Amino acid sequence: AQIYWHMESSGINAEYGAKGEFQIVPLMLHLVTDISAVRLYLPKNLVPLENRESVGKSLREVQKRFPDGVPLLDPVEDMKIKEGAFEETVRKIETLEHRLYKHPLHNDAKLDEIYELCEKKNNLAIRCKDTKQELRDARTVLQLDELKSRKRVLRRLGYCNNADVIETKGRVACEISTGQELALAELIFNGTFNDLEPAVIAAVLSCFVFEEGVKGAPEMSKDILKGPFRQVQEVARRIAQVENECKLETDVEDYVNRFKWELMEVTHAWASGAKFHDICKMTPVFEGSIIRVMRRLEELIRQMINAAKAIGNSELEAKFSDSSLAIKRDIVFAASLYL
Repeated sequence: AQIYWHMESSGINAEYGAKGEFQIVPLMLHLVTDISAVRLYLPKNLVPLENRESVGKSLREVQKRFPDGVPLLDPVEDMKIKEGAFEETVRKIETLEHRLYKHPLHNDAKLDEIYELCEKKNNLAIRCKDTKQELRDARTVLQLDELKSRKRVLRRLGYCNNADVIETKGRVACEISTGQELALAELIFNGTFNDLEPAVIAAVLSCFVFEEGVKGAPEMSKDILKGPFRQVQEVARRIAQVENECKLETDVEDYVNRFKWELMEVTHAWASGAKFHDICKMTPVFEGSIIRVMRRLEELIRQMINAAKAIGNSELEAKFSDSSLAIKRDIVFAASLYL
Protein backbone atom coordinates (compact mmCIF):
# COMPACT_ATOMS: atom_id res chain seq x y z
CA ALA A 1 0.00 0.00 0.00
CA GLN A 2 1.05 3.59 -0.59
CA ILE A 3 0.08 6.85 1.10
CA TYR A 4 0.32 10.35 -0.43
CA TRP A 5 0.25 12.97 2.30
CA HIS A 6 0.14 16.76 2.21
CA MET A 7 1.92 17.68 5.45
CA GLU A 8 0.65 21.26 5.72
CA SER A 9 -3.02 20.20 5.67
CA SER A 10 -2.54 17.15 7.93
CA GLY A 11 -2.19 19.11 11.16
CA ILE A 12 0.41 16.63 12.45
CA ASN A 13 2.83 19.30 13.60
CA ALA A 14 0.39 21.58 15.40
CA GLU A 15 2.84 21.25 18.30
CA TYR A 16 6.03 19.73 17.05
CA GLY A 17 7.20 16.91 19.29
CA ALA A 18 3.88 16.62 21.12
CA LYS A 19 3.01 13.07 22.05
CA GLY A 20 -0.06 11.46 20.53
CA GLU A 21 -1.43 8.29 19.04
CA PHE A 22 -1.90 7.79 15.29
CA GLN A 23 -5.32 6.52 14.25
CA ILE A 24 -6.80 5.06 11.04
CA VAL A 25 -9.39 7.58 9.83
CA PRO A 26 -11.67 7.05 6.80
CA LEU A 27 -11.40 9.76 4.15
CA MET A 28 -13.96 10.65 1.44
CA LEU A 29 -12.49 10.90 -2.04
CA HIS A 30 -13.89 14.38 -2.66
CA LEU A 31 -11.81 15.69 0.28
CA VAL A 32 -8.56 14.91 -1.56
CA THR A 33 -7.33 18.15 -3.16
CA ASP A 34 -3.73 17.27 -4.14
CA ILE A 35 -1.59 14.18 -4.66
CA SER A 36 2.05 14.26 -3.60
CA ALA A 37 4.99 12.68 -5.39
CA VAL A 38 6.32 11.44 -2.00
CA ARG A 39 5.33 7.84 -1.29
CA LEU A 40 5.28 6.05 2.03
CA TYR A 41 5.08 2.25 2.16
CA LEU A 42 2.64 1.07 4.80
CA PRO A 43 2.75 -2.15 6.78
CA LYS A 44 0.20 -4.74 5.79
CA ASN A 45 -1.49 -4.44 9.17
CA LEU A 46 -1.98 -0.98 10.69
CA VAL A 47 -3.98 -2.18 13.68
CA PRO A 48 -0.98 -2.71 16.02
CA LEU A 49 0.15 0.50 17.69
CA GLU A 50 3.82 -0.02 16.82
CA ASN A 51 3.04 -0.20 13.12
CA ARG A 52 1.11 3.05 13.31
CA GLU A 53 3.93 4.68 15.26
CA SER A 54 6.34 3.58 12.53
CA VAL A 55 4.22 5.30 9.92
CA GLY A 56 4.06 8.38 12.13
CA LYS A 57 7.85 8.56 12.30
CA SER A 58 8.01 8.36 8.51
CA LEU A 59 5.53 11.22 8.23
CA ARG A 60 7.57 13.38 10.60
CA GLU A 61 10.68 12.63 8.58
CA VAL A 62 8.94 13.75 5.39
CA GLN A 63 7.89 16.94 7.10
CA LYS A 64 11.47 17.66 8.14
CA ARG A 65 12.77 17.15 4.62
CA PHE A 66 10.04 19.29 3.02
CA PRO A 67 9.32 22.14 5.46
CA ASP A 68 7.73 24.23 2.69
CA GLY A 69 5.38 21.46 1.62
CA VAL A 70 5.78 18.19 -0.21
CA PRO A 71 6.13 18.26 -4.01
CA LEU A 72 2.98 17.47 -5.96
CA LEU A 73 2.73 14.57 -8.36
CA ASP A 74 3.49 15.68 -11.91
CA PRO A 75 1.50 13.67 -14.49
CA VAL A 76 4.10 14.26 -17.20
CA GLU A 77 7.40 13.88 -15.29
CA ASP A 78 6.32 11.39 -12.63
CA MET A 79 3.55 9.42 -14.35
CA LYS A 80 5.25 9.56 -17.80
CA ILE A 81 2.13 10.63 -19.70
CA LYS A 82 3.51 11.85 -23.02
CA GLU A 83 0.37 12.44 -25.09
CA GLY A 84 0.49 15.80 -26.85
CA ALA A 85 -3.15 16.64 -26.17
CA PHE A 86 -2.73 15.88 -22.46
CA GLU A 87 0.42 17.99 -22.18
CA GLU A 88 -1.36 20.87 -23.87
CA THR A 89 -4.24 20.53 -21.41
CA VAL A 90 -1.86 20.55 -18.45
CA ARG A 91 -0.18 23.72 -19.74
CA LYS A 92 -3.54 25.42 -20.14
CA ILE A 93 -4.51 24.44 -16.59
CA GLU A 94 -1.25 25.84 -15.23
CA THR A 95 -1.76 29.09 -17.13
CA LEU A 96 -5.32 29.47 -15.89
CA GLU A 97 -4.35 28.65 -12.31
CA HIS A 98 -1.57 31.24 -12.45
CA ARG A 99 -4.04 33.86 -13.66
CA LEU A 100 -6.54 32.79 -11.00
CA TYR A 101 -4.09 33.08 -8.12
CA LYS A 102 -2.83 36.45 -9.35
CA HIS A 103 -6.32 37.90 -9.63
CA PRO A 104 -7.00 40.59 -7.00
CA LEU A 105 -10.32 38.96 -6.05
CA HIS A 106 -8.80 35.55 -5.35
CA ASN A 107 -8.36 36.22 -1.65
CA ASP A 108 -11.19 38.73 -1.34
CA ALA A 109 -13.53 38.07 1.61
CA LYS A 110 -16.57 38.89 -0.57
CA LEU A 111 -15.57 36.52 -3.38
CA ASP A 112 -18.63 34.26 -3.00
CA GLU A 113 -21.01 37.21 -3.04
CA ILE A 114 -19.32 38.78 -6.05
CA TYR A 115 -19.27 35.43 -7.87
CA GLU A 116 -23.00 34.95 -7.31
CA LEU A 117 -23.74 38.42 -8.72
CA CYS A 118 -21.50 37.73 -11.71
CA GLU A 119 -23.28 34.43 -12.36
CA LYS A 120 -26.67 36.17 -12.26
CA LYS A 121 -25.40 38.76 -14.72
CA ASN A 122 -24.14 36.03 -17.05
CA ASN A 123 -27.48 34.19 -16.91
CA LEU A 124 -29.32 37.43 -17.70
CA ALA A 125 -27.01 38.04 -20.64
CA ILE A 126 -27.76 34.55 -21.99
CA ARG A 127 -31.51 35.08 -21.57
CA CYS A 128 -31.22 38.45 -23.29
CA LYS A 129 -29.36 36.86 -26.21
CA ASP A 130 -31.96 34.10 -26.54
CA THR A 131 -34.82 36.61 -26.39
CA LYS A 132 -33.22 38.73 -29.10
CA GLN A 133 -32.89 35.63 -31.28
CA GLU A 134 -36.57 34.79 -30.73
CA LEU A 135 -37.46 38.36 -31.65
CA ARG A 136 -35.42 38.13 -34.84
CA ASP A 137 -37.13 34.84 -35.71
CA ALA A 138 -40.55 36.39 -35.11
CA ARG A 139 -39.69 39.34 -37.32
CA THR A 140 -38.53 36.94 -40.01
CA VAL A 141 -41.90 35.19 -39.91
CA LEU A 142 -43.73 38.50 -40.12
CA GLN A 143 -41.74 39.35 -43.22
CA LEU A 144 -42.68 36.21 -45.07
CA ASP A 145 -44.36 36.96 -48.36
CA GLU A 146 -47.00 34.32 -47.76
CA LEU A 147 -48.00 35.85 -44.46
CA LYS A 148 -48.23 39.29 -46.05
CA SER A 149 -50.43 37.85 -48.78
CA ARG A 150 -52.73 36.17 -46.28
CA LYS A 151 -53.10 39.41 -44.37
CA ARG A 152 -54.08 41.12 -47.62
CA VAL A 153 -56.72 38.44 -48.17
CA LEU A 154 -58.18 39.04 -44.71
CA ARG A 155 -58.26 42.79 -45.27
CA ARG A 156 -59.83 42.40 -48.72
CA LEU A 157 -62.58 40.16 -47.34
CA GLY A 158 -63.22 42.40 -44.35
CA TYR A 159 -61.88 40.21 -41.55
CA CYS A 160 -59.52 42.94 -40.35
CA ASN A 161 -58.89 46.59 -41.11
CA ASN A 162 -55.81 48.32 -42.46
CA ALA A 163 -54.35 48.45 -38.94
CA ASP A 164 -54.73 44.64 -38.68
CA VAL A 165 -57.44 45.00 -36.03
CA ILE A 166 -59.87 42.06 -36.11
CA GLU A 167 -63.36 42.99 -37.29
CA THR A 168 -66.66 41.21 -36.53
CA LYS A 169 -66.21 38.76 -39.41
CA GLY A 170 -62.77 37.92 -38.08
CA ARG A 171 -64.14 37.17 -34.60
CA VAL A 172 -66.74 34.89 -36.15
CA ALA A 173 -64.08 33.05 -38.18
CA CYS A 174 -62.04 32.58 -35.01
CA GLU A 175 -64.85 30.50 -33.55
CA ILE A 176 -64.53 27.95 -36.36
CA SER A 177 -61.64 25.49 -36.63
CA THR A 178 -63.14 22.28 -38.04
CA GLY A 179 -63.84 23.40 -41.60
CA GLN A 180 -62.99 26.22 -44.03
CA GLU A 181 -63.52 29.14 -41.65
CA LEU A 182 -63.40 31.84 -44.32
CA ALA A 183 -66.05 30.19 -46.48
CA LEU A 184 -68.29 29.47 -43.48
CA ALA A 185 -68.01 33.03 -42.19
CA GLU A 186 -68.91 34.33 -45.65
CA LEU A 187 -71.99 32.08 -45.76
CA ILE A 188 -73.09 33.35 -42.34
CA PHE A 189 -72.77 37.01 -43.34
CA ASN A 190 -74.35 36.36 -46.76
CA GLY A 191 -77.45 35.08 -44.98
CA THR A 192 -77.24 31.66 -46.64
CA PHE A 193 -78.35 29.82 -43.49
CA ASN A 194 -81.12 32.24 -42.48
CA ASP A 195 -83.89 30.68 -44.58
CA LEU A 196 -82.74 27.04 -44.42
CA GLU A 197 -84.30 24.29 -42.35
CA PRO A 198 -82.12 22.56 -39.70
CA ALA A 199 -81.86 19.38 -41.81
CA VAL A 200 -80.73 21.38 -44.85
CA ILE A 201 -78.21 23.29 -42.74
CA ALA A 202 -76.70 19.98 -41.60
CA ALA A 203 -76.55 18.80 -45.22
CA VAL A 204 -74.80 21.98 -46.38
CA LEU A 205 -72.27 21.83 -43.55
CA SER A 206 -71.44 18.22 -44.43
CA CYS A 207 -69.58 19.62 -47.48
CA PHE A 208 -67.01 21.08 -45.09
CA VAL A 209 -66.20 17.87 -43.19
CA PHE A 210 -66.41 15.20 -45.89
CA GLU A 211 -63.13 14.94 -47.79
CA GLU A 212 -63.16 11.49 -49.43
CA GLY A 213 -63.44 11.01 -53.15
CA VAL A 214 -66.47 8.87 -54.08
CA LYS A 215 -66.76 6.94 -57.33
CA GLY A 216 -70.13 5.89 -58.62
CA ALA A 217 -72.12 8.21 -56.35
CA PRO A 218 -75.57 9.15 -57.74
CA GLU A 219 -76.17 12.73 -58.82
CA MET A 220 -77.82 15.11 -56.38
CA SER A 221 -81.55 14.86 -56.92
CA LYS A 222 -83.06 17.17 -54.31
CA ASP A 223 -83.54 20.74 -55.50
CA ILE A 224 -83.70 21.93 -51.89
CA LEU A 225 -79.97 21.10 -51.62
CA LYS A 226 -78.77 22.23 -55.03
CA GLY A 227 -79.30 25.94 -54.40
CA PRO A 228 -77.36 26.12 -51.11
CA PHE A 229 -74.55 24.02 -52.60
CA ARG A 230 -74.25 26.46 -55.54
CA GLN A 231 -73.88 29.28 -53.00
CA VAL A 232 -71.11 27.33 -51.29
CA GLN A 233 -69.30 26.96 -54.62
CA GLU A 234 -69.74 30.66 -55.45
CA VAL A 235 -68.29 31.69 -52.10
CA ALA A 236 -65.38 29.27 -52.51
CA ARG A 237 -64.67 30.58 -56.02
CA ARG A 238 -64.70 34.18 -54.81
CA ILE A 239 -62.28 33.40 -51.96
CA ALA A 240 -59.91 31.61 -54.35
CA GLN A 241 -59.99 34.53 -56.76
CA VAL A 242 -59.21 37.01 -53.97
CA GLU A 243 -56.28 34.82 -52.87
CA ASN A 244 -54.89 34.86 -56.40
CA GLU A 245 -55.29 38.64 -56.56
CA CYS A 246 -53.32 38.87 -53.29
CA LYS A 247 -50.48 36.78 -54.78
CA LEU A 248 -51.41 33.52 -53.07
CA GLU A 249 -51.19 30.85 -55.74
CA THR A 250 -54.52 29.04 -55.56
CA ASP A 251 -56.12 26.80 -58.16
CA VAL A 252 -59.70 28.09 -58.25
CA GLU A 253 -61.34 24.90 -59.51
CA ASP A 254 -59.27 22.73 -57.21
CA TYR A 255 -60.31 24.87 -54.23
CA VAL A 256 -63.98 24.73 -55.26
CA ASN A 257 -63.82 20.96 -55.66
CA ARG A 258 -62.65 20.55 -52.04
CA PHE A 259 -66.28 20.94 -51.00
CA LYS A 260 -67.78 17.49 -51.51
CA TRP A 261 -71.54 17.14 -52.03
CA GLU A 262 -71.70 13.32 -52.04
CA LEU A 263 -73.03 13.03 -48.47
CA MET A 264 -75.44 15.97 -48.57
CA GLU A 265 -78.51 13.85 -49.27
CA VAL A 266 -77.37 11.20 -46.78
CA THR A 267 -76.96 13.86 -44.09
CA HIS A 268 -80.30 15.46 -44.97
CA ALA A 269 -82.06 12.09 -44.69
CA TRP A 270 -80.36 11.32 -41.36
CA ALA A 271 -81.28 14.77 -39.94
CA SER A 272 -84.84 14.20 -41.13
CA GLY A 273 -85.16 11.02 -39.05
CA ALA A 274 -84.14 8.22 -41.45
CA LYS A 275 -82.70 5.01 -40.06
CA PHE A 276 -79.00 4.26 -40.32
CA HIS A 277 -79.35 1.13 -42.46
CA ASP A 278 -81.50 3.15 -44.89
CA ILE A 279 -78.97 5.95 -45.38
CA CYS A 280 -76.19 3.40 -45.89
CA LYS A 281 -78.04 2.22 -49.00
CA MET A 282 -77.99 5.76 -50.42
CA THR A 283 -74.20 5.93 -50.92
CA PRO A 284 -71.21 3.68 -51.61
CA VAL A 285 -69.36 5.36 -48.73
CA PHE A 286 -68.48 2.94 -45.93
CA GLU A 287 -70.51 2.98 -42.72
CA GLY A 288 -67.46 3.93 -40.63
CA SER A 289 -66.81 6.95 -42.83
CA ILE A 290 -70.43 8.06 -42.47
CA ILE A 291 -70.21 7.87 -38.68
CA ARG A 292 -66.91 9.76 -38.68
CA VAL A 293 -68.38 12.52 -40.87
CA MET A 294 -71.47 12.83 -38.67
CA ARG A 295 -69.36 13.25 -35.55
CA ARG A 296 -67.13 15.84 -37.18
CA LEU A 297 -70.27 17.54 -38.45
CA GLU A 298 -71.70 17.77 -34.94
CA GLU A 299 -68.46 19.37 -33.77
CA LEU A 300 -68.61 21.89 -36.62
CA ILE A 301 -72.23 22.76 -35.82
CA ARG A 302 -71.27 23.46 -32.18
CA GLN A 303 -68.68 25.90 -33.49
CA MET A 304 -71.29 27.49 -35.75
CA ILE A 305 -73.49 27.97 -32.68
CA ASN A 306 -70.65 29.88 -31.02
CA ALA A 307 -70.17 31.90 -34.21
CA ALA A 308 -73.85 32.87 -34.20
CA LYS A 309 -73.52 33.91 -30.55
CA ALA A 310 -70.54 36.10 -31.46
CA ILE A 311 -72.73 38.24 -33.75
CA GLY A 312 -75.76 38.10 -31.47
CA ASN A 313 -78.00 36.27 -33.97
CA SER A 314 -80.21 34.24 -31.62
CA GLU A 315 -82.47 32.98 -34.42
CA LEU A 316 -79.54 31.52 -36.35
CA GLU A 317 -78.14 30.12 -33.12
CA ALA A 318 -81.42 28.30 -32.50
CA LYS A 319 -81.37 26.84 -36.03
CA PHE A 320 -77.85 25.49 -35.57
CA SER A 321 -78.89 24.02 -32.20
CA ASP A 322 -81.88 22.27 -33.82
CA SER A 323 -79.58 20.97 -36.55
CA SER A 324 -77.22 19.53 -33.94
CA LEU A 325 -80.09 17.81 -32.12
CA ALA A 326 -81.35 16.37 -35.41
CA ILE A 327 -78.13 14.48 -36.21
CA LYS A 328 -76.98 13.61 -32.70
CA ARG A 329 -78.88 10.40 -32.18
CA ASP A 330 -78.95 6.62 -32.49
CA ILE A 331 -75.94 4.43 -33.35
CA VAL A 332 -73.94 7.28 -34.91
CA PHE A 333 -73.28 8.81 -31.49
CA ALA A 334 -73.36 5.64 -29.40
CA ALA A 335 -70.51 5.35 -26.90
CA SER A 336 -69.66 1.93 -28.35
CA LEU A 337 -70.77 0.20 -31.56
CA TYR A 338 -70.95 -3.09 -29.64
CA LEU A 339 -73.80 -1.96 -27.38
